[in-house]
Amino acid sequence: MTERLKKTGAIGDGTMTQEDAEGEARKCAINLLAQLKAATGGDLDRVTRVVKLGGFVSCTSDFSAQPLVINIASNMMVDVFGELGRHARFAVGTNALPLGCLVEIEGIFEIA
Repeated sequence: MTERLKKTGAIGDGTMTQEDAEGEARKCAINLLAQLKAATGGDLDRVTRVVKLGGFVSCTSDFSAQPLVINIASNMMVDVFGELGRHARFAVGTNALPLGCLVEIEGIFEIA
């Protein structure tokens, strides 16, 4: 089951808040897990580790809490996979994302 990203805009421009972005990061993590489940034939036990997550947050130049937003997705990977879910990560602020999205997250996973 995937979650539709609904919020558009940027943190700091008066349209979105950090809490809005954290909610979108959670949806991104759910969508990553859904794609991962499809890639493993429905068997998430085949995931041998989460290698890296990268996250982009649409925001103004004075917003600096991008890591806190992306932590939502990072923490979810540890919740789902335990120690195998610990990973390298980056969190970047940007002035725009495709289709006006508030958050975009990518993941690299190792699968047996």
